[in-house]
Amino acid sequence: MGMYTAYALSTGKLNALEYIYRNIKISKKRELLWQVCVKNLLADMVNSFLAIDDVLKVPVYFPVSFIPFFAVKYFGLCGRYVPYWKRYMNAGTNFPFLRIRPDILNKRLAIDGGAIDNIPLYPLLKTDEQQKPDLIFVLHFDSRYDYRKEFTTDIPVVELDLGICNDFKKDHFNFDEQYVDEMLNLSYQYGKEICDMLFEGNVDKQSLQQKANEIFLKEHERRQRHRSADGLVSLLNVVGKGLRDDSQCMVKLYNDDDLM
Repeated sequence: MGMYTAYALSTGKLNALEYIYRNIKISKKRELLWQVCVKNLLADMVNSFLAIDDVLKVPVYFPVSFIPFFAVKYFGLCGRYVPYWKRYMNAGTNFPFLRIRPDILNKRLAIDGGAIDNIPLYPLLKTDEQQKPDLIFVLHFDSRYDYRKEFTTDIPVVELDLGICNDFKKDHFNFDEQYVDEMLNLSYQYGKEICDMLFEGNVDKQSLQQKANEIFLKEHERRQRHRSADGLVSLLNVVGKGLRDDSQCMVKLYNDDDLM
């Protein structure tokens, strides 16, 4: 769902995404699996979220894994919405065993790119110099993740395990209305604290990097006391990244004119 969060940020539709979360209203795993696997709940909701008048003001990249060659491509969206994007976005949310019908792209089976790159920072690091970001936020649920183990960059990186928000509760599949309301309130408070810390006083590259480091050190000890399921996925990603064809893995589904 990170892909749709990015899409909502780029199009100014966070309220619409929040509406989707609040209206699932399912608290039991069995019922949720039935609705997602058999009734196509996830695909129907996200498809209704897309609109022909959407305009992406910031490029959005998401990974898709291809079977059987264990390859990954990062597809980029920007500018005015194009209907065929939906096909790629559906493939990007087709997690194995959660959708009965497979997605086909370029005559190959395509699934959620998290199978190969669960925290896809690669497109941000490979952007052209004129599109280079001033600050990167990394949001995930892997308490042991540390981007420094994978790459170095001169861009300030704020790396956050969102399990911190709710003290590492494990109720990931609970979409009860009251519980979702509680989680949204906690995440808002957490986000505000992080932003207040980052953007208070002097805001330049050096100060942002220093504050990002302070945030990481402040949360590091708590994170080391917990493990998460995403940690296993991140471990498996090592193989996928090793097989990634860096020269051909990024694909723009838009024209560079859309960035103007």
